Amino acid sequence: MTTNALNYTVSFDKVKSHYVTVTIEFDAKGKDFVNFKVPVWTPGSYKVREFSKGYENVLADGASVTRQDKNTWRVDTKGKERITLSYDVYCFAISPRESYADEKYAFLHSVSAFGYLEGYEKKQIVLKIEPYKGWKNVEVALPQTKGMGYVFTCENYDLLADSPIALGSFDVVNYTSGGTPHKVVMIGEGNYDLDVIKEDFKKIGDSQVKMMGENPCDRYIHFIYNVGSGGGGLEHLNCQTSAMPRWNYTNPGRYRGFLGLIAHEYFHLWNVKRIRPIELGPFNYNEEVYTDMLWIAEGITSYYDDLTLYRIGKLDTTEYLNVISSQISRLENSPGKDVMSLAHSSLLTWVKAYLPNEESMNRTVSYYNKGMIAAVMLDLEIRANSKNCLDDVMTTLYKDYYKKQGRGFTHDEFIAVCSKVAGKDMQSFFDDVVFSTKSLNYTGIFNKYGLEFKDKNIEKTTPWSGVVSKHSSGKTIITNIYSNSPGVSAGLSVNDEIIAINGWRVNESLESHDDKYNVNDGVEVSYSRDGKIYKTTLTYKKSPKVAYKLTIVDEDNKLLKSWLN
Repeated sequence: MTTNALNYTVSFDKVKSHYVTVTIEFDAKGKDFVNFKVPVWTPGSYKVREFSKGYENVLADGASVTRQDKNTWRVDTKGKERITLSYDVYCFAISPRESYADEKYAFLHSVSAFGYLEGYEKKQIVLKIEPYKGWKNVEVALPQTKGMGYVFTCENYDLLADSPIALGSFDVVNYTSGGTPHKVVMIGEGNYDLDVIKEDFKKIGDSQVKMMGENPCDRYIHFIYNVGSGGGGLEHLNCQTSAMPRWNYTNPGRYRGFLGLIAHEYFHLWNVKRIRPIELGPFNYNEEVYTDMLWIAEGITSYYDDLTLYRIGKLDTTEYLNVISSQISRLENSPGKDVMSLAHSSLLTWVKAYLPNEESMNRTVSYYNKGMIAAVMLDLEIRANSKNCLDDVMTTLYKDYYKKQGRGFTHDEFIAVCSKVAGKDMQSFFDDVVFSTKSLNYTGIFNKYGLEFKDKNIEKTTPWSGVVSKHSSGKTIITNIYSNSPGVSAGLSVNDEIIAINGWRVNESLESHDDKYNVNDGVEVSYSRDGKIYKTTLTYKKSPKVAYKLTIVDEDNKLLKSWLN
């Protein structure tokens, strides 16, 4: 260890109780006190998670420690030259966004496991890992000091926080993409085939590196968290973590969805981790960070995850167009599209997307979903007006802002790059698609590409109550109600228990009864609210739900060929 850097040591003596012990040795000369802080959120997941809730026994060798607030401890360093701070952190969340540890394995989501010293964030860190007995693998995407065992170096706290660590005994496979060595670390059991994983991951990487021009890493790790249930992923500067239900690898549809997740997190290697909204770095770990450009970070990445699968042959043309159609249908069936703009969806993610409630579908829009559609339309608009495409926007941002200027971009700068690449002023496009709740002109753009855009439900007269319910433990409970629906007009509410329809007891969801009636039929609904029983009349309307389909009607269309060939 060195006296010129911060020395972090991680040990696992208390791991059977799910505690990990961390010590930080630092130079305190000339300081009266140093604040030790714990991040409240993790970059890439815009929710205040309060990681400090798991921190215990924060102590300093030869110095007093006083708790200041929810995530700050003050260390009295007056008269001391070197201080060793130690703490235990409780790690019991199986998630790409948090930490877990037991005697079988540990996954340390570093931003949750490692606090930082205020004022020392830019100092070099030497990280020493002392694995639990019997663990064979210590995997982290950091340079290892030769001849020193499990000792790694970080340029600063940002890099440490952005470098998860997996420890245990894992299946591992290696390959090279874009001249960069890659490693896949399988955390936990599953019915995966490592040879298939290696081949598919390499195809994804090769395709995206070809598009972006280079792989910016010296090394890259895919941490695959095989779980009982759940999913999701999180990007990092030189690695990513994705959760996969452990027995889903042999299911073709679910495995393809998993590859889409990998393509998504891998594309973040450029978009977000290097091409970024200007607010997303350097990071403020102490409070929320607001930007109205998460639709660029996540929506454009969502466009490229499916497009990557198409480019490597995992989706055929019909399947790919169906993916886009499905995303459009999802958006158009969301009442929140008429209330919230894409920019506001990005800005308010801290209190909307990550803290949803039963009314969210009526008041919000997803910057993943609408952002992906905006990216499709942006790409097609650029292609229709120039010989360029969205690929050129991304490579320009990478070269001009990340490589040349070393910074993120503003919304105005992003629009300016898009305008330059398209050869026309794109401001009106963004005003309509990103900054307003106007209806999107799908037909206008898709017709140029020889595509028919049609609602398969247009001729149907399906009765609709607007009520979403769940039948469980002998009760039918309303979970959501669409705004401006028959359910609202009838005075029904979320959490009401539906007891009977026209005097007949309900033993399933309310929606399962819809096909028994016709549009304009009125039914008597008996329901319970807060213990009291009421009756109301619900009058069915024609369902407003759409089911769009994109169909090629001109296979020789030049724009279509430029996009999908």
